[in-house]
Amino acid sequence: MILIERIIKNNIQILNSHLVMGYLESKNIYPTEDEATIICNFLKENYMILLKDNSILLSLKGNIRDEIYYEVSKLLMNLKNTYL
Repeated sequence: MILIERIIKNNIQILNSHLVMGYLESKNIYPTEDEATIICNFLKENYMILLKDNSILLSLKGNIRDEIYYEVSKLLMNLKNTYL
């Protein structure tokens, strides 16, 4: 997990809402531009916590549509289970 943390830490600053939107759309998740920005900012601010504690995802709830929240949460959990 240390390697994954280091990779994320070294690359998180290049993350932007357009990258988030493109990635989510490739997974058939279609956020608005505002939602992509919210998700991007959330990831940039909380990536270290998210690696250790899934409950931080609850802070997204209510800031984006429920169906987007559900799909993003599911996607993040799948990525964590695959790579951590």
